[in-house]
Amino acid sequence: MAPWRHRIIYFLLLPAIALSAGILGYYTWFTASRFTRLGEQTIAENTLLLVREKVETIEQYIIDQDNAAFALVSLDAPDSLTVKWLPVAEQLTPSIHALLLLDDTGEIVSDAFRGTARERRRFRKVFEERMLPELELERQRTGRLKHLHESFGGRNYLLSTVARRVRGRRVYIVAYHDTEYIVREELPRLFATEEGKRQYNVVSEDNRRVYGPSLANAGDYLVGHRFPTTLYEWRLQVAPKQAPQLERQGRSRRVTDLALLGIAFLVILLGVGFLLYAAAKERKLNDLKGEFIANVSHELKTPLSSVRMFGELLLADLRRGEGGPGRDGSGRDGSGRDGGAKASEARSEARRGKRLSDAKKAQYLEIIARESERLTSLIENVLDFAAIERGGQKLELRRGDVPDVVAHALETFRYRVEREGVDVELEVEGPIPPVMLDEQAIVLAVVNLLDNAVKYGGHTPITVTIEPVRDFVQVRVRDRGPGIPRDAEKRIFDRFYRGPRDDQDTRGSGIGLALVKQIAVSHGGRAWARSVPDEDGGGAVVGFALPALEATPAPSPEERAEASDEPEGARASATRA
Repeated sequence: MAPWRHRIIYFLLLPAIALSAGILGYYTWFTASRFTRLGEQTIAENTLLLVREKVETIEQYIIDQDNAAFALVSLDAPDSLTVKWLPVAEQLTPSIHALLLLDDTGEIVSDAFRGTARERRRFRKVFEERMLPELELERQRTGRLKHLHESFGGRNYLLSTVARRVRGRRVYIVAYHDTEYIVREELPRLFATEEGKRQYNVVSEDNRRVYGPSLANAGDYLVGHRFPTTLYEWRLQVAPKQAPQLERQGRSRRVTDLALLGIAFLVILLGVGFLLYAAAKERKLNDLKGEFIANVSHELKTPLSSVRMFGELLLADLRRGEGGPGRDGSGRDGSGRDGGAKASEARSEARRGKRLSDAKKAQYLEIIARESERLTSLIENVLDFAAIERGGQKLELRRGDVPDVVAHALETFRYRVEREGVDVELEVEGPIPPVMLDEQAIVLAVVNLLDNAVKYGGHTPITVTIEPVRDFVQVRVRDRGPGIPRDAEKRIFDRFYRGPRDDQDTRGSGIGLALVKQIAVSHGGRAWARSVPDEDGGGAVVGFALPALEATPAPSPEERAEASDEPEGARASATRA
């Protein structure tokens, strides 16, 4: 699939998944919130039914006392208030403290009061001056019970009034209820069965608390209902006993639901992003594998072509000497273009029928040996990399000295160095502690570092440095070539990766440094690469570090002075490869 199609799919897929996750999360949150609200609504409705029931009970309690008191009043005998009602008032109508009989002009004809004479005088004064005008007796219908609930002088009053006719004239009976008694005695008795289940209080219209605890923390679980006819200036409020806790849990649950929704949405986005990232990485890896196959094919083709061509030239010369038919070395296999100037010269001599000199034969055999070595090295690299990557090659770690192993690697690489004309210098800085290593693997890693330096160093001198750094032993290979591009430093150890400066003329498969990194990591170490600034000589440093078996103490000033007095030939830091 074309890259632009991949980009279009990703561009459409990610918003689609994000939108789907958002819609799913919204409906999940909406459903959970709905069930929560249904639960709260159920609690509120049950509480409201209870409040209405209690309000109706209080209302009926007051009305029943009114009817009981008014039934004892004889309109033809004004003293009946004192004679009939007062003796039974405390038992029959405990909340009524006074009864008054008024004529049609509103004058008090008779009254009976439960309390002291002083309280009676105070009540009558407030009644005549403040409450009587509020009763609006002239507008009251005969036989209909009416209530007045007001506060006068900081005291709360409840009056019940009924109008009746006596011999064609209207008279009024007024009952004064002690609201403090109702709040103090009747409300606790009313909610006695709800103790431990619910809380209640009574508040005025301006939310001033008349009785009971504050229910401000009840939140949405607080239900209130106004007294419709009697104590209409008050409102009875009820909340579950656990209302504050339920309110806190509700807020916490809402926050938790939103947080979980956000986390789920984020996890989905991260999962999608990771999948897209993994797909992109996999596609990129496949591309790199394709490039790797192409590079390896090219790397295999070039030495094989050279080996075949020069082998055929030698065979043709041998047959020519024996008088048999020989090939003209025209390179019919199509690989002659890779033989360079020597191949062209050899083909020209073959066409002319000239015999090869011993020097030419030696030169061709040297080319065959060199290309065979190159071919062998490439195949071994590929096989070693595949074995280490799939875990098929197990390292055999033994106690060893890094300088000896590196020297062995330099000896192995000597032929390549001499052929390329590159100077290699080995520097061993300070005493090197022993490490646990697989000698063959470390030799392979050093050879790959040297091969990388020769390829990209531009035939500049190479310095191999071994030094202890804290609890590790470092092996660094430095060339003085163009260095490593900044954007390639982090990817230089990736599998199949070749830097932006690589081209078809630069040999390589893209697995050499990846192999170095895997060998270092398998030993419990690490690998790194960096460019050297121009002011420090330029070039690149690529190396690896292996954990030391024992930390090497820093040399004392005397030891450093003695080391500086040693002759150059006695130092391990000036070994030439």
